[in-house]
Amino acid sequence: MAPHTEQLSTGQPSSGQLITGQLSTGQLTRPAVQLRELTRSFDGRTVLDGIDLDLPAGQFTALLGHSGSGKSTLLRAIAGLDQKVTGSGRLTAPERLSVVFQDARLLPWRRVLDNVLLGTDGEEKGRAALAEVGLKGRELAWPNELSGGEAQRAALARSLVREPELLLADEPFGALDALTRIKMRALLRELWERHRPSVLLVTHDVDEAIVLADRVLVLDRGRIGVDLTVDRSRPRGEYRSRLLGALGVTEDSR
Repeated sequence: MAPHTEQLSTGQPSSGQLITGQLSTGQLTRPAVQLRELTRSFDGRTVLDGIDLDLPAGQFTALLGHSGSGKSTLLRAIAGLDQKVTGSGRLTAPERLSVVFQDARLLPWRRVLDNVLLGTDGEEKGRAALAEVGLKGRELAWPNELSGGEAQRAALARSLVREPELLLADEPFGALDALTRIKMRALLRELWERHRPSVLLVTHDVDEAIVLADRVLVLDRGRIGVDLTVDRSRPRGEYRSRLLGALGVTEDSR
C-alpha cells in the first residue's frame, strides 16, 4: 500500500473518548485508513472533534449520523478532497482509492466507456468492469441514455477499473427508487466480496448499513459515538434497535 499521509496543524485538536462495540478479528489486521485526533472546523464551528479511527484493510464499514453530523466531511478528508480547511490531526489512507457520490458525475460529452476509462488506459479493463456491473453492451451509450441505476453502475465500474484499495461511497443510492436501491446494494456487496477493497459507506439508512456492512459507526456531534461490529449470525433487529437508539429514533416515532 502506498499511503497518502496528511498532517494539519491549524487549530487545536480536541480529545474525545471512543465508545466501541465488540471488536472483530479483522480489526486486528493492518489499517487501510488511520485517523488520529482529526478535527475539521468551518466558520468557527467544529464538525469533526478529535476523531481516532482505524479502518482495517478489506473491511466493509458503514457510517451513520444525522444530517450535518460530519459524515461527508469525514469522507472528504479521507479522500484528500478538503485541502483548504481549518483542522488538525493525522490521517493516513491508501494512494489508490476511488470515490462514488450520490450523483454519478458522468461527463455528458463522453460515452460510457470513455467515462469509465477517464484518467486511465486499457480499454479491455473498462469493458470488463462494465460487464461486471451489468452494463455489457452499453459501452457506446451516452450518459443521458442511462437510467439512474445504470448511471450508478457506470460510476461503480469507473471505480473498479482503478483497482482501489479503498472505496469511499457517499450515499451512492440515495437518489434511486426503492427497487433499484435494493439491486444496487446487492451489487455493491457482491463487488466487495469479489475484490475486497476497504469500503467506507456514508448513509442515512440504518437498514442499508446493517445489510451491507460488517461494521457500523455512528457519528454524533463530531465524534464516533457507536462502533458496532455486525455478527451476521445474529438477528438484524438487535442491531437496528441499537443504531436507531443512537440516532435518537424509536420504532414508534418512525
